[in-house]
Amino acid sequence: MHKDPERELFVLGLLRRQAHSPYAIDKILRDHLPLYRQFRRGNVYQLVERLCGNGYLTARTAAARRGPHESKTVYRLSGTGETRFRDLLHGVIVDVQSSDTALETAFVLLGQLPRSEALALMLERMREIEGHERRLKRIFGDARERGGAGYFAAAHAYHRTRSERRFLEDAVRRLRDRSWQPQWVRDDGPISSATRDRR
Repeated sequence: MHKDPERELFVLGLLRRQAHSPYAIDKILRDHLPLYRQFRRGNVYQLVERLCGNGYLTARTAAARRGPHESKTVYRLSGTGETRFRDLLHGVIVDVQSSDTALETAFVLLGQLPRSEALALMLERMREIEGHERRLKRIFGDARERGGAGYFAAAHAYHRTRSERRFLEDAVRRLRDRSWQPQWVRDDGPISSATRDRR
């Protein structure tokens, strides 16, 4: 797993839906910074060039509507990029130690998959969480029998895992419920919202 997958996953998911210039990608990332504070700004142009150099993106020239140049370069996901997107999405979702930012990014992009594939990923995460919970019990035992900081570490790990399991149970129920009709395949809603609080 890439050590910092959320920016790459976000950009690949963005360009999977629609071709964009690096300038537009940078603006969309900046719009999401209040929501995903752990996004490192970095150099979007370098990231896009690296992804293109790896074969994950294709580039083409398009007419520029504004600015000093008549044309601009826009990028779109390639076939290899589709594989990379799915690999990253899978890796983030099933990794019980994925950061909150990476997971939130992955859950938003889950809406680009067919519902059956999203369900399969959530079920796989549930199995990983259950395995993690068993490991915690082997390592920590009964949190109430531990003193001081050991209690807090164990109790926090247990509560977090139980909360995650409840979330996954709810998510799986919704995905299996045919009366729940989200706007789903390849439409995870607006990329950015003008009404978002940017404070």
